[in-house]
Amino acid sequence: MGDEFTTPREIAELNIEHFSRLLQTPLDDQTRQTVERLLAEEKARLAGLPDPKHPAAEGPSIPADKS
Repeated sequence: MGDEFTTPREIAELNIEHFSRLLQTPLDDQTRQTVERLLAEEKARLAGLPDPKHPAAEGPSIPADKS
């Protein structure tokens, strides 16, 4: 679990880096499949998190009523 300084987005990014590095090493078939699955799950998790650098990625904004 993260602390107050580590966001879920940062954790997902770190996990993706870690799993990607693991896949560059010799692994048995079962371990490689597990790491590939974990990497895919973490990428999906990251895709579902809002990007603070792009506020529009959080969802559509509701236009102000100009009447």
